[in-house]
Amino acid sequence: MELPLYTILSFSAAFLYLLLLLWITTGWYRLGKKKLSPENTAVTVSVVVPVRNEARVISRCLSSLTAQHYPEDKYEILVVDDHSSDDTARIVQTFVDNHAGVKVKLLPLAAESGKKQAIHHAVQHATGKLILCTDADCQHPPAWIRAMADCFAAEKPVFISGPVMLNTRGGFAGLFQETEFASLIASGAGSIGMNTPTMCNGANLGFSAMAYRRLDNDAMRHSIVSGDDVFLMMSLKQRYGPERVRFLKSRDALVVAEGKDTLSNYLKQRFRWVSKSHAYRDSFLIFTALTVFACNSVILLTAVLAMVDGDFLQLLWLLFAVKVIADFWLLASFMSFAGKARHLWLIPLFQPLVIVFTVVAAVAGNLYRGEWKGRRVN
Repeated sequence: MELPLYTILSFSAAFLYLLLLLWITTGWYRLGKKKLSPENTAVTVSVVVPVRNEARVISRCLSSLTAQHYPEDKYEILVVDDHSSDDTARIVQTFVDNHAGVKVKLLPLAAESGKKQAIHHAVQHATGKLILCTDADCQHPPAWIRAMADCFAAEKPVFISGPVMLNTRGGFAGLFQETEFASLIASGAGSIGMNTPTMCNGANLGFSAMAYRRLDNDAMRHSIVSGDDVFLMMSLKQRYGPERVRFLKSRDALVVAEGKDTLSNYLKQRFRWVSKSHAYRDSFLIFTALTVFACNSVILLTAVLAMVDGDFLQLLWLLFAVKVIADFWLLASFMSFAGKARHLWLIPLFQPLVIVFTVVAAVAGNLYRGEWKGRRVN
């Protein structure tokens, strides 16, 4: 391919990416930081924790949930056991028996299986007006429920996406995960800020129980293993409008999830997330995914060409600079908000790996047929 034509095509991809990131970054800054209301709200809340073989972490999660600064008679915790083969159910039941405060229930799945069925099953038993979903490997700040309930009461959303950060053991692999994962949460937040929701994370979300019960039974696309969070958000957006989807920009709502022990396992997680992309129907979500893939692919291809022909080297640096600049302002602001300002220097350092990681995940994820918790991924 001739250099001038390739330059035009590659800069077109980079320019679209730059515009997209400007749009998302504007949305992030449009999100005003939320503060807790002076008084606790009267919103009733049901916290749903789907579990499958989570014996190692479930006690820690439940301890953080029962230590919430919210009236004990206003919330319940529903732990849905998805056919665990370890001691998860026993540990939860022991916790229930030994805890006399907040109402904690263990709900076993019967014939159904999977996280989406677990959430659906919990909603059928929930008494709260607001459903909060989280994962067993998460810990929650004491004001998490109150912050989400305040948002629900004040803004009347049908869906709330909350902030999530990873907690890792540090080191290269851990810091990369924290930085790369933060870019996903920040992008999802910014897109919601512009009323064009694209992403959220199942470790921290909430939705109206009434709105959910008015959706079709397949709102979460039960035939697809992953994607309970995004498919639910998109279904509620389609039914009630994007203005009823909110991101809660509050440190009081920042949930900390456990990172993977290796980059290989982190990549497998991303394969699973990407595997659902063939089922996307939202036009802006599809445009976002294609733009991100195109920009990263062009930079990676240019790097390969530069190894063969030095004339591509200057173009490579220009494309790389555009991506670093586009990503930096959004990610730096989010990491500062999340208390990770000391890691800002990692953003440009990790960019080459992020580019390779993104392209590999996008391609391999659409071909992925691996397993997750002993079950085949579609």
